[in-house]
Amino acid sequence: MQNLNDPRLKDKEWRINNLYKIKNKQKQLVTFHRNKSQQHFEENKHTRNIILKSRQLGFTTYESIDSLDELLFNRNFDALFIAQGLEPAKDIFDNKIRLALDNVKIKSMWSVDMDSARKLKIGFGDSTYSTISVDTSGRSGTYSRLHISEFGKLCQEYPDRAREVIEGSIPAVPTNGRVDIESTAEQAHGLFYEMFWVAWDRGEPQHATQFKAHFYNWQWDDEIETTEIIDDLPNAFKSYQILHQLTDQEISYYYLKFIALGEHERNWSTMKKEYPTTPEEAFEGSGDKFFDHEKLGLQKIYPPIREENNWRIWKDYVFGHRYGIGCDVAEGIGRDSSTIVVWDFSTIRPRIVAEYANNNIAADMFAHEIRNIAHKYESPLVAVERNNHGHSTLSKLREIYPDKCIYQYKDEKFGWETNLVTKPKMMLDLSTAVNENIIKVVSGRVVSEMRRYDKEELREIKARDDQTAHFDLLTAAAIGFQMKNEQLKQEKTVSQSSPSWTQTRWQKNRE
Repeated sequence: MQNLNDPRLKDKEWRINNLYKIKNKQKQLVTFHRNKSQQHFEENKHTRNIILKSRQLGFTTYESIDSLDELLFNRNFDALFIAQGLEPAKDIFDNKIRLALDNVKIKSMWSVDMDSARKLKIGFGDSTYSTISVDTSGRSGTYSRLHISEFGKLCQEYPDRAREVIEGSIPAVPTNGRVDIESTAEQAHGLFYEMFWVAWDRGEPQHATQFKAHFYNWQWDDEIETTEIIDDLPNAFKSYQILHQLTDQEISYYYLKFIALGEHERNWSTMKKEYPTTPEEAFEGSGDKFFDHEKLGLQKIYPPIREENNWRIWKDYVFGHRYGIGCDVAEGIGRDSSTIVVWDFSTIRPRIVAEYANNNIAADMFAHEIRNIAHKYESPLVAVERNNHGHSTLSKLREIYPDKCIYQYKDEKFGWETNLVTKPKMMLDLSTAVNENIIKVVSGRVVSEMRRYDKEELREIKARDDQTAHFDLLTAAAIGFQMKNEQLKQEKTVSQSSPSWTQTRWQKNRE
């Protein structure tokens, strides 16, 4: 029985690693201690976290113990755990939270109330109390902490409920509260997939309400340290060891986990989902993605040098450089976004230097945004997608920007027409450039859309009304990248009839 006057009780680190009991992998009751992955997360967590993980790293157990500790030693603390189903919710409450509380060896200083709705209420002898609830969806109220367990499964099995959790439960946590979303990979689409890659590609969050992405692969498992080395591994595992530069002990652990899956699940796809080595590999087994995830991993994401009025700028105009601009016009205010991507084609590897995204701008006003950025980059060739609202943007743009600098197709109609011929080509050209590592995308948002882009999207010319994932920046980037060759064609044609055109181009563009 722990003495309440023990000064160590004031130290949360000591409490976490000494007071609480859990059941280990062998179903034995043992004292909880943070493992390597849990300790690393504890030292690197943010106010909003999204965690892609391998199996058996114990994040839900860790969150249960950590939240229980906050509950017992802080007044007015309220935590909510959300599980993908009733059985997992019951397991979290009974076999993690309640088990730990029942085995706290300390003189009681609280009044304890548990109800049948998987809710624990702790009173402190006055009018204050704290609570932990475990449910399958969000409850009304304000929470100090929200933990969503196996969110990937929730997105796969109940996508509407998953969206309800994101839109309803997360806003119930104040800015100084904490939200943790964790899951193994389930599918290469859906909210968990999208949210993870947006956060991962962005890097360190700039605001308290932005999510920070964490990835903990199977190499974080403490069990590797006690694994015996297997000498006669199959050739496929020897090759995998070389590919990922794994130690003999690590590849032995990996092979044993593969065997433990059972013959009905014993394949590389399941193994990579349950025990991924890289984030790209975690989602590799599902979906039919157009852009190679491993190649996208070679792209370096950089923070913009400034952000202003829906613009993100990476590099300002450089005299003598040749630029191109692609624009995707939204189908309506409040739906998808109107986007602009500016390319610099004069660097060793063509690169994105600016991007714009706004889902609340009228088509005619969008033309002014295009004109303004084009003038900052000395009036390069601009391609505006010629969809329904694109006609309005093009009409206004022709009033305020030179016709010679607006892309025209062979039919001499202004604007870029995305159809079943041009869409596969522009996406394939961009994908090839990514695979050969001859461009610098730099934009986390564009890379994120590339990761989510499915081959099925090539057959969709117009976004569906029920579509939740949009590829507006990717579309603008792909159209803009096409201007690399189109602008060369235009310059060649014009310079043949007027040799001095290239020297006086910038001045003429402004006339």
